[in-house]
Amino acid sequence: MASAAPANSYMLLQYKYVPDILEKRGPFREQHLAGANKMAEQQKLMVAGAVADPVDGAVFIFRNVSKEEVDAFVASDPYFQNGLIPSYSVRPYMVVAGDSS
Repeated sequence: MASAAPANSYMLLQYKYVPDILEKRGPFREQHLAGANKMAEQQKLMVAGAVADPVDGAVFIFRNVSKEEVDAFVASDPYFQNGLIPSYSVRPYMVVAGDSS
């Protein structure tokens, strides 16, 4: 049974991409973005995007979700399913400044 997330809690998801992500992501990008946008529409994903220079990973910040929900999001991500994410981490994220309402 998944644990419930406390109100106003955050989770940080970090992806590590394969070195040639920009060349390999094409067939999976639309579904990858759709999954992220679905979580954003549900107000569970606050921000997400790739890190650049070089593009070697991505960062997602979720709000009021459990670690199990984030793990399920990763498992359903076509980038993960197709080997474009060799590793990832999920950690609690403590907001100390900015919009945390």
